[in-house]
Amino acid sequence: MAIKHPLLSGKHTGILLPLFSMRSKKDWGIGDISGMELWLDFLSSANLDILEILPINEMPPGVNCPYTSMSAFAIDPIYIAVEDIEELNDEIKKEINSTDFRNKIKKLRNAKSIFYDDIKKLKFPVLWKIYESFRSRHISNHTALAKNYFDFTEQNKFWLDDYALFRKIKDDYPSMSWTDWPHGLKHRETIPLNAFKENHLLQIDFFKYLQWLLHRQWSKAKQKAEKLNIKLFGDLPFMVNQDSADVWSRQNEFDISASIGAPPDAFSKTGQKWGLPAYRWHEVEKNNFDWWRTKVKKAEDFYHIYRLDHMVGFFRTWIVPHDEKFKPYFDIENEMEQRQRGKRFLEAVLKASSCLPAAEDLGLIPNYVDEVLSELNVPGYKVMRWQKTKNQAAYIEPEHYDKISLATTSTHDNETLKEWWNCVDPREKKLFWRMIRGYDENPPVFKKAHIEIIKKILKAGSAIVILPLQDILGTDERVNTPNTMGAHNWSYRFPVDIEDLEKNKKISEKIHTLKCLIEEERLTKQTQEVRSKRQDL
Repeated sequence: MAIKHPLLSGKHTGILLPLFSMRSKKDWGIGDISGMELWLDFLSSANLDILEILPINEMPPGVNCPYTSMSAFAIDPIYIAVEDIEELNDEIKKEINSTDFRNKIKKLRNAKSIFYDDIKKLKFPVLWKIYESFRSRHISNHTALAKNYFDFTEQNKFWLDDYALFRKIKDDYPSMSWTDWPHGLKHRETIPLNAFKENHLLQIDFFKYLQWLLHRQWSKAKQKAEKLNIKLFGDLPFMVNQDSADVWSRQNEFDISASIGAPPDAFSKTGQKWGLPAYRWHEVEKNNFDWWRTKVKKAEDFYHIYRLDHMVGFFRTWIVPHDEKFKPYFDIENEMEQRQRGKRFLEAVLKASSCLPAAEDLGLIPNYVDEVLSELNVPGYKVMRWQKTKNQAAYIEPEHYDKISLATTSTHDNETLKEWWNCVDPREKKLFWRMIRGYDENPPVFKKAHIEIIKKILKAGSAIVILPLQDILGTDERVNTPNTMGAHNWSYRFPVDIEDLEKNKKISEKIHTLKCLIEEERLTKQTQEVRSKRQDL
C-alpha cells in the first residue's frame, strides 16, 4: 500500500469555479488572477478550504475549450491582471483609463458570453507596450527585476524555449498548422530554427515575459491561499491540441494520424472523437513518462491538488483513426496489460510531485482502475447521483463513501443539481430522495429539496467534498454541455462582482447557510471523535 497523502487524513470542503467565471470589478470580461485573490477571501469567510478550477493553459485563437491547449505548461495570458502589473507606467495607465478603452472593457464585461479572442485583442497590445517598457527600464539597466526574469527563463527553459519559439512561429503562420510549416521549421532543423530565433528575438522573449508575469501574479495568489489555509486544486488535461508546442517538440511521442475519444456511453451512443492526437505509449514509456512527470512537477508552482483528467485513458485509450476505413479501438486489449500500464503511470507521477492527484474516473470504468487507485491511495470521484448499489436498487449514502475519495454533486460536464432534479426520471428521484431522508416520501420541488441534498453531501465520508458554485446557489447555468459547440460552453460567469456579493441578499443568504452547515458538520465530527476516544479509554 502506498503512503497516504496528508490531505487525505482530514476533511476538506471546497467549491468548483473556473477562473474565467470569477467576476470582479477590475476584470476585462473574464476572471483573472487578481480577481481570484478576492475569491480566496470569500472562501475563507465561508469555511471553505479548497478552490477547484478548470485548466488554465493557453488556448489557440478561436478556441474556448480549456481542455484544448497550445501548451501543457504555458498559462493563458488572458488571465493576466493587467492593471496589477508593477511595471505599468503612467502613459499606459492613461491609455487604459481613457473613455474609449473603458467602454471597450465595459462592453466585454456586460456580454452574456466570454469573448476570448476580443479580450486577447484588447490585452495583448497593452502587454506588448508594458514589455517594451520593461526592457528599457529593467533589462537595459540590469536591475534586480531583470535578474528575476532571467532566472525564471533559465529555470523553465525545459518547456519555455520551445513554447515561446512555437508561439512566435504561429504568429507568423496564423492560419497554418505546424504540420504545414516550411520543412525546416516543421522538422525542427537546427539551421532554420536558429535563423528564425535570431530574426525574432524580441518577439520570442515577449512570450517568455508573459509567462513570467503570470508566474509572479500566481505565486502571490498561491501565497495568499496558503496563508488562509486554502488549497488550490488545478486540472491537468489528458491531452493537448495537435497544434501545440508539446506535440511539435515531441513528435515521436504523439500519433497525429488518429484522435483520442471515448467509447459509446451515457454521453454518446456512438462514442466520442475529441480531435486531439493519440499517444505513442511505447515511446512515452521509453523515458518513464517524462512529459507527464515534468507536467505534474511543474504543477507544484500553481496547485496543491491536481485533477488527472480522463483517468481511464492512461490504462487504455480509445483511438479513432482519421481514416474512416478503420474502426475505433482500444490501444491495449489485454486487461492485465491495461492495468499494468495505468499503474506504472500513476507510480511515476506520484514520485514526481508532492501535490495530491485526484483521478477523474467517471463513465465506463473497468474494475481494475478503482483497484489500482485504492492500492496507490489516489482518490477517485463520487458523484452523488451516480453512486448506487450493485443491484441498482438504492443510492449509496454519502456517509459510506470511501475516505480516499472526492465527493461532489456534479461536475463541469454534467447538468447542475437543479437541472438534474427537474428532468430526472420520477422513479429515480424518489429513490434518490429516500437516500436523502432515510425513508420513503414523495420528493418535493427542488427549492425545498436543495438544502437537504447539500446537507447530505457535506456528511460524506470522503476526505474531500467539492460543490460546484451553481449547486450551492441552486441555479441551472451550465459550464459545458458535452457534444455541443458554441459560445454557451465555457462562458459561465458568476452573476455579481465578488466585491458586491454581500450586497446581494439572495446569494449571500445561501452562502451564509452553507457556512453554517459546514461549521455544524465540523462540530458534529469533533463530538463524534471525542466520544470515540472516550469509549476507547
